[in-house]
Amino acid sequence: MRSRPLPPRSGLESIRAFFERPPVQHLSLELAVCWILERLLEADTYPTALMQDLSSSHPKLRLSETVLQQALGFLDQDGAIASYAKRCPSRGRPRRMLHLLETRRSDAEQLMAPWHHWLDENERNLHASSHAPGPGIHPAPHAAAGHRPGVLSAGRQQGPHDRR
Repeated sequence: MRSRPLPPRSGLESIRAFFERPPVQHLSLELAVCWILERLLEADTYPTALMQDLSSSHPKLRLSETVLQQALGFLDQDGAIASYAKRCPSRGRPRRMLHLLETRRSDAEQLMAPWHHWLDENERNLHASSHAPGPGIHPAPHAAAGHRPGVLSAGRQQGPHDRR
């Protein structure tokens, strides 16, 4: 995920704002495949609806057109989906509908537990009021940025007799 440019706030206030209002998160290929399969387990759909449904169901998540097309290509090459044309009275041309093949329904259903687990964890992390390190994130074992190891906060060098 690319970082967004910092807003024109002063100093550390902009960093705090990042954690208070996290930016939207774009789905990776793997997550996009799971999102598509979840929707196709419910009913046939079309690509634009997949993007719209994601942003309405999960406001902090987005799916780029590029990743959507890559995920659809992956599912097509894997033999999990088929497409067909459906006439819509409100459109001049037929809509490309996506369909989950019955032979792959079981495989798609097996991915729903880890997909929903990821969604739950992601939602919890995005809405957490505390930003303490999680179980997989630990403070760096080196000096903090701007501080050299062996230099005390008052600026006095640590001598060999000060070390433990």
